[in-house]
Amino acid sequence: MKGLITKLALIVVLVFAFQALTGTFAMAAEAQAQKLDPLLAAVASLILPGLGQYLLGDQAKGINHLLIYLGVWLVGVILAPFTAGITSILPVAWAIYSAYDAYQMASK
Repeated sequence: MKGLITKLALIVVLVFAFQALTGTFAMAAEAQAQKLDPLLAAVASLILPGLGQYLLGDQAKGINHLLIYLGVWLVGVILAPFTAGITSILPVAWAIYSAYDAYQMASK
């Protein structure tokens, strides 16, 4: 239980840090207004789901992808003892989808 509380606290800190950086990146994105390489966008979203979308200028979608990833990860952690760890695949699947979506967005 203590480990779960620690993980939840870490998630909250990460979400707030991500949102704090939102303003900084939004100003930089508006100033640059350049197209991002599709492969770079995909890798960014594979490392941190939503980062590729965020860097492409769709901040709301990027934050949504991150929050969904964190929610799926949390559900996986909670259900892991009951599902023999099968739910640990879900965050990986979401990260792959997020990378694919970022690649598609950058290709347009």
